[in-house]
Amino acid sequence: MDGSKLIPILVDSGKKISLLEPGIETRTFSSFELREDHVESFLDGNLDILFSGDDTALSLLPVGRQVPNEFGGECDLVAIDSEGCIVIIEIKRDPKDCKARVEAFEMQAIRYASSFALLESPLELADQVFVPYLLRYQQDKVAGIDVHDYARNEIDRFLRTNGCLSSFNQKQKIILVASGFDPEAKSACAWLVKNGIDLSCIQITPLNHNNDQNFLLVERIIPPPELKDMFAKLGKRKNVRQAGNGGPSPDRIKRAKLTTTAEMIEQGLLCKGDTIIIKDKPESEAIIDDYN
Repeated sequence: MDGSKLIPILVDSGKKISLLEPGIETRTFSSFELREDHVESFLDGNLDILFSGDDTALSLLPVGRQVPNEFGGECDLVAIDSEGCIVIIEIKRDPKDCKARVEAFEMQAIRYASSFALLESPLELADQVFVPYLLRYQQDKVAGIDVHDYARNEIDRFLRTNGCLSSFNQKQKIILVASGFDPEAKSACAWLVKNGIDLSCIQITPLNHNNDQNFLLVERIIPPPELKDMFAKLGKRKNVRQAGNGGPSPDRIKRAKLTTTAEMIEQGLLCKGDTIIIKDKPESEAIIDDYN
């Protein structure tokens, strides 16, 4: 079995999938007979799906896979982002895989990140991490060429293109990927984020629709999206002239649509039992009771 086993799972990042929609069922990777290394192989070639729908996402260059350290551990995936940071990506297939480990998911990733903090130059990353990755997983790319030159040039090109050569590895980032996180793991990760650790928890959930189509639902659960990110920002209108100078009249200018209460409920920002108050109108206090 290899990573191609993931082909039946379609990544649907273009439309919303409601878990309440008739016929939608949550599945596990194990139900598709997919091991953790299958998920790892799929993500290795599709790192962009971890930031599906995020317009501010940084680009990533994968440079390592199953990277060992001196204590016998192996980091699942390693990448550089367009800020020059080394990104540690740890993968656990299903929630039971997280519980089966002696060491906590998040602590394992922190231990790996501390090892990468010792890398001082792009050349070290190329020779110690990228070259073994290319020889083991990307043999076609380096067939007949000097793999060390290729690795060094690719990393140098990526860093220069993104203007981050001088900021190389000034910080390490952690991305934890699983189809579910237990409350204890989420609590620990939230605490780490609050205390300045650059860590994200990405939940990837296999879904099936009417036993026909399979989807991969990708959600960032930590850090959660902030409510302020939902509102339209102030700014100058583009290509709009004042009325009376050939431009549209004020009443014809298209207004930005603010997020509605119904939309916030749908996105999980509000739920039944919450109290809401319109700003500067204390008399408007109301409790969300029924939103079906």
